Amino acid sequence: MKLVIGNLEAEIGQKTQGYLNIVNSDIKVPCTLINGIKDGKTVVITGGTHGGEYPGIEAAIQLAKELMPNDVSGKIIIVHPLNVPAFQAKLQYVGPYDGKNLNREYPGLATGTVTQKIAYTVTNQLHSIADFYMDLHGGDLHESLEPFVIYSKLGTDLVNKISKEAASLMGIKYICGSVSDNGSFGSAAKNGVPGFLAEIGQCGLWSEDEVSQYKAGVINVLKYLQVLEGMSEQIGEVIDLEKMNGLNATVDGCWYSNVIAGQKVSKGEQVGEIRDYFGNVIEKYVSPINGVILYTASSLAINVNDPIIAVG
Repeated sequence: MKLVIGNLEAEIGQKTQGYLNIVNSDIKVPCTLINGIKDGKTVVITGGTHGGEYPGIEAAIQLAKELMPNDVSGKIIIVHPLNVPAFQAKLQYVGPYDGKNLNREYPGLATGTVTQKIAYTVTNQLHSIADFYMDLHGGDLHESLEPFVIYSKLGTDLVNKISKEAASLMGIKYICGSVSDNGSFGSAAKNGVPGFLAEIGQCGLWSEDEVSQYKAGVINVLKYLQVLEGMSEQIGEVIDLEKMNGLNATVDGCWYSNVIAGQKVSKGEQVGEIRDYFGNVIEKYVSPINGVILYTASSLAINVNDPIIAVG
């Protein structure tokens, strides 16, 4: 069957690369359609939900170039990067037109802002035909990060089971369930599409090693889904975290972290503080649970409501 996504299409056995139109806007995003020679699942992969998270973007670009229809059973749709306006503006989290975080705007709005229109396009043109969804992230410009994968708990038992099993095959040590419903993977799960959000990289940097790790994980999951030939395998140790607790800044100022990504912490342990521009401590922050630091803000500058710490 022909694969048609918006203004792009690919016949059976064909790869099409072009720009997908975001509804009701002038925004176009690079998209690759791979229509396999055999029947199988439809998998959607997005890199660059956030413009400064480069390992996921580069991994998506390389996968889109390297994967071929003759090796695919089913269909693979890759968007690389998804949030082109934020990527071009070199922004952390938010888009330049409206200051909104794309991963907080699902399922989107066709008549909304640019960010909401991107989310709407993903929901209605990609999630609507997907059997599985992977959203590839990486530590943003201000974020020191320990690699982890988040899977949604908002789907049916079967959807949640598939999401968790696939997450454990990414070659990333920490996986964590989530009940967030306004992000890409949570919105997909609510609509019956299993998947996950993966994080590799930090501080707005990327390396070939990180990209290779990402690609190996994605290919392993595609084997699990039987979209690529071969048996999936467990890649390294996997620790399933019960939940993730995040802390946001309550004041403006300068952020000083007492912890590093990957560090174990105890409930009540101080994890950082915010000082004013004269060096005086104005707020201290402690870990809400026993766990591991999944990310901490690496920027000195901090504003009210900015994420500063996540503990799994």
